[in-house]
Amino acid sequence: MFHLWIELKLKYYLAARTDRCVSAARQMCSMRLSPDNHEDFLKTAVSALNSHLSEEIRVLGLRRAIRSFKAHKDCDKRTYSYTLPTYAFAKTNELTTNDFRINEASIAELNDLLSLYKGTHNFFNYTSGRTYEDRSSMRYIHDFKCGPTQLVEDIVRGDMVEFITLYITGQSFMLHQIRKMIGIIFLSFTMDVPKAPGLGLILEKVHYERYDKWYEKTHEKLNNWSDEVENEIGKFRERYIIAEICRQELATHSMFLWLTTLIKHDILIPGITRSSKERLPLGLASDLAYVSFYSFVL
Repeated sequence: MFHLWIELKLKYYLAARTDRCVSAARQMCSMRLSPDNHEDFLKTAVSALNSHLSEEIRVLGLRRAIRSFKAHKDCDKRTYSYTLPTYAFAKTNELTTNDFRINEASIAELNDLLSLYKGTHNFFNYTSGRTYEDRSSMRYIHDFKCGPTQLVEDIVRGDMVEFITLYITGQSFMLHQIRKMIGIIFLSFTMDVPKAPGLGLILEKVHYERYDKWYEKTHEKLNNWSDEVENEIGKFRERYIIAEICRQELATHSMFLWLTTLIKHDILIPGITRSSKERLPLGLASDLAYVSFYSFVL
């Protein structure tokens, strides 16, 4: 009831929701406030709110928007990232260990695979309770690509582990969609799609390019805040999110344990040739995606 009161009374909305165990480097919320002095309120509200919050939750800016603004409905697109150890992309004849380092050829092949997600596709297999005929399963992906790699020290074992970050920007996402996109590629018939661990997933940014274009003459922009705020976000992200993701991954090996469960999932597809099966894992994934894009529902 309390949450319902907040939504109805304050018109409180979040731009994006996250699964359990998923972090947010940036989040936008909107609410209707009526302070006595708008200018004084805008100057003091950020510091006042942060004084009641822990260091892991920070308010970085506050701006006035149009009266009808809703953070989730006026958002053009959302950017997420997924950070994971590079040994997840090891070939079948390579050891999945902390010593693994991904090469440029594998990154290029991975980018080719991720690019298959771009555009409008039916993601009914990437959420729960949807059918192929459900038009709400159609989603548009703007971009999906690899980011930089980084070495992180495993304090317990005394060696360095390589991590890589994948970045995805889409108009909107369904429950578990991104984690399942990480787990497997497109299929046009119902199957058991593995869901990657939630640990490495981060809501990076919510975009308001259309809003800024429409109201740039009357209101401050919401897509870009300032270099100072962006620097604060970068520091916060590295200190409280990326560091914690790497720490937990090195302590629990959630990605490695998840990889061992893939054998339990039925991901066989009719029509894949023997030559395809003899290709590298990423190449095979690309073949599976191509077949599913241009096949009918079975």
